[in-house]
Amino acid sequence: MLELKNVSGGYGKRLVISDVSAELPKGGITSVIGANGCGKSTLLMLCAGLLPMSSGEILLNGKDMSAMPRNELARRISYLGQIKSAGSISVRALVSHGRFPYLGYPRRYTAEDREKIDEAMELARVTDIAEEIVGELSGGQQQRAYIAMTLAQDTEILLMDEPLTFLDISHQLELMELIRKLSGMGKTIVTVMHDLNLALTYSDKVAVMEKGRLAAFDTPRNIACTDALASALGVKAAYSEEAKQYFFQRCLQRAEE
Repeated sequence: MLELKNVSGGYGKRLVISDVSAELPKGGITSVIGANGCGKSTLLMLCAGLLPMSSGEILLNGKDMSAMPRNELARRISYLGQIKSAGSISVRALVSHGRFPYLGYPRRYTAEDREKIDEAMELARVTDIAEEIVGELSGGQQQRAYIAMTLAQDTEILLMDEPLTFLDISHQLELMELIRKLSGMGKTIVTVMHDLNLALTYSDKVAVMEKGRLAAFDTPRNIACTDALASALGVKAAYSEEAKQYFFQRCLQRAEE
């Protein structure tokens, strides 16, 4: 479980996140939503240990994350950011980078590493373009290649900043089903989302950010019944009867699992 306690931080002297506290459910899907510039990406980077906190603490399974060696942290938390530089390497080589936290120097891949790489490419559906140059692919294909790299890291916590970027609707839904599958395998997923419908449909918890603060943190159903979305995004949300039935069936499915 990832627990934030009164976390504040940002970039140098510029404070972006202020006094955020939340317990992100183990094996659950948490979507972070909010207007542009509200601190969503900064929050994810703080959770990944990529930015220093000005105050507060983040606990990973009860252990202070700031005290963990970088290599151990990279084996437990993976992070997929918005800004990427594809370069002129193959998809397979890019996905292989996800195994770096497990390798010594010089880097020699074991049979287990190669198996994890193949599994990640299959899950992200990039096996057929494994030898293609990443920089020559479409935006959607590149995004799936980076998702495969993140999956190859095989961590218990995945932090993904707008993973649906460049994906068409079919691949968006496919990725959300993959995220649900990973959650079912016990992985904790935290993702920044702009698609409110998908966030409310697939998430176990929704974090609504407003001006660097956590305005609300609750189940999708409860979030939709509050004024948090109207305040943060200027929109109202409500569940249709079809959506209510979907969530009922989903709860039954999870209970059976």
